[in-house]
Amino acid sequence: MTRIAVGKIVNVHGIKGVMKFQPALISVQNLSRLNPLSDKENKKHFEMTFVGKKGAFWLVSAKGITDRTTAERFKGMELFADREKLPQTAEGEFYCCDLMNLEVLVDGKTFGHVVNVPNYGAGVILEIKTNNGKIIDLPFSKTVFPKVDIENHQIELVLPDEMKGVV
Repeated sequence: MTRIAVGKIVNVHGIKGVMKFQPALISVQNLSRLNPLSDKENKKHFEMTFVGKKGAFWLVSAKGITDRTTAERFKGMELFADREKLPQTAEGEFYCCDLMNLEVLVDGKTFGHVVNVPNYGAGVILEIKTNNGKIIDLPFSKTVFPKVDIENHQIELVLPDEMKGVV
């Protein structure tokens, strides 16, 4: 069974065990139907409930976590859900894990591979390790990456003008 990262506990909020959750999901409605969520090793399981919002973060509670001290133990933990519980993606939509390790092509030639797919709040970034070992970060947009071929494990890159000759 494939598991997908759905967010990260980044801090606690208050004294009753509520946690700040940085979601990798678009909709809060998805959270409850994904339960139980688990840690990376699939050893700890959590029944998460949406409590509210604080800026870009969701406030969530987990069954059995009722105080700040307990909640603080989970700071920094990435949470995962079974892929089968997630909605199907529409045409042109992808889960970040689908983009990992894609071969990056420029003008039909291998340029490198996707090594990370972070989102720091302003949008999804693709970190690419180029053939010469450099790591470059590019925004995941239709302009920069006009074609994504999950089936053939490839993504087409149109290098921005300012990067031509640099990488």
